[in-house]
Amino acid sequence: MILIILSASPPVSTFEQAWMALGSARQAGATVYAAGEFRTARANWEEAIQAWARENRKWFFRRDFQKAHELAKTTRLHALRAESVAVARKDSLQFAAIASLNFVRQKVDEFKMQFDQVPVAASLRKKFVAGELLMMESELAFNREDYWLSTRKVRQAETLVGSAGADATSFLRAYLLKVPQWQRWAAETVAWSEQQNATAIVIDKMAYRCYVYVAGKKRAEYPIELGPRWLGHKRQKGDNATPEGHYYVIKKKSFRHTTYYKALEINYPNETDREQFRLAKARGELPRHAQIGGLIQIHGDGGKGMNWTSGCVALRNKDMDEIFELASVGTRVTIVGALKTPPALEQNSLVSAQKLNGANHYPASSK
Repeated sequence: MILIILSASPPVSTFEQAWMALGSARQAGATVYAAGEFRTARANWEEAIQAWARENRKWFFRRDFQKAHELAKTTRLHALRAESVAVARKDSLQFAAIASLNFVRQKVDEFKMQFDQVPVAASLRKKFVAGELLMMESELAFNREDYWLSTRKVRQAETLVGSAGADATSFLRAYLLKVPQWQRWAAETVAWSEQQNATAIVIDKMAYRCYVYVAGKKRAEYPIELGPRWLGHKRQKGDNATPEGHYYVIKKKSFRHTTYYKALEINYPNETDREQFRLAKARGELPRHAQIGGLIQIHGDGGKGMNWTSGCVALRNKDMDEIFELASVGTRVTIVGALKTPPALEQNSLVSAQKLNGANHYPASSK
């Protein structure tokens, strides 16, 4: 009877509480969001188990479970702390991930539409796509409630998307510095039309518009389609760019004489184009084998809803009928990048150009 009174009882209840606390912490995500605190709790638990086992190996009247009891209590305290930290960090990361994902989604949507419309450099497009993929990976991690990974991925996405957008904006702003010059070109062309009592054509690439003037008055306005790399002046054969400058119609082609319904061929390259091409080659900006190209036309078969030519300006056939009737050999044609800076770009965004659906996979129409 005396031995029974002196023997110690195992701390079953304390161990049960510690074990439940560990389970609760694990369920709260402590292995991910409070890994250090959880490892400490787990280490205490292992020590508590070992302490109990050591006592079990002794004669029952010599057992002392106090050490195991204390370790189990410590385990429970560390587990509770791990759970508390995990819940707080998880909530914080979840909130941060939601905020960042919403921001990046908005930027991706904004830039995606603009990148689809504006032929920016391939390196910028590649950077943007990489950012978009990281955003998608972040969303998948978020759905798995892995907020650490989601937050890390979305921050990487934010950096890439923001950088691509900023670089594209900077590039376009530099390009649009020529708007005042292009406005003068258009004004000169309209004045020429008035003085000569003749037809003149102004092409605004960024607005996707062809304006026709007769005797200085605007007679018509048509939607147009261009080549996939329309941004900037045409630099060489095969670059799919539309030239920018003053030109005039040198040939009128109809039916059997053109593949594209009707066409007005312009005098590209003129002397200015040839000089720019020569200087670019001399500076090493173009390959030695580069050629300047030609056969730039305003032609029909447009209305595809995408930029598909190789540098020409495509109109719908019914619009081509009208302009073909008004134009003649010698008609002045002025092609500009833009006649005004898009408001969207002035608000630290890119360009709000008209939407062109689909990819540019159609065969080229001209050189």
